[in-house]
Amino acid sequence: MIDIHTHILHNCDDGSTSLKLSINQIINMIDKGVTDIVLTPHYMNSYVQTDAIIIDKRFEELLIATADMEINLHKGGEIFLNQGIDERTINRELCIGNTSYVLVETNMGEFTPDIFGTLFNLVRKGLKPILAHPERYNYIMNDPGMAEDFMYRDIYLQVNAGSILGIYGKKIEKTAWILLENGFAHFLASDNHCRTDEYILPLAIKAIRNRIDNYTVELLTQINPQKMLNNEKIEYFYLKEQKVEKKGFFERILRKI
Repeated sequence: MIDIHTHILHNCDDGSTSLKLSINQIINMIDKGVTDIVLTPHYMNSYVQTDAIIIDKRFEELLIATADMEINLHKGGEIFLNQGIDERTINRELCIGNTSYVLVETNMGEFTPDIFGTLFNLVRKGLKPILAHPERYNYIMNDPGMAEDFMYRDIYLQVNAGSILGIYGKKIEKTAWILLENGFAHFLASDNHCRTDEYILPLAIKAIRNRIDNYTVELLTQINPQKMLNNEKIEYFYLKEQKVEKKGFFERILRKI
């Protein structure tokens, strides 16, 4: 498994509060089969919880502390989209590793004004935005098909494991499953804030495997994340319609990419 959204980098945001806690979380993730972890502390331009210099320092500390562990750590950030934030990300300071992929988020209650314009500016500059937890935004909960609008604008989507398991409430859980079943998701990640010893990504994987199939699990937790780390292109649309004669309707099926 590759977890592309975590708040395990210590003393940066509302995630891990110590290097020791980060190490314990990583050991637990390794035991659950994680091979790569992307560290994505919050970056909010309006009130800076952290900055690139602090992230670099904490990242080096964590690299040294985990040098003997079988884990690959990748530096990134979760960037809150607001006015002027695109100027920071254009410099690729908070992109994931050495890639053009960048994890972004916005207001839960309502989208940041001109969000599509901001995202367009990022795409125009050669970046590949990944919208974190789309199932948690009110607009998408009220209209899940809106997630597809982001995909048509060259935006990738990352669903939270906790959403699948109902941790954020029934409406978010329902929305998450709608996105997954319609192919409106490219990544599944933990959004781990180190608030519990339980690592929930394997539980969400089991739920998806039982309800959809194993290929979807591999696509969202291994295939697409590995392509991202390699800075390779990921298909925005990976489902196609196929007519089922005996049932008389169109059924969506996975198309291997």
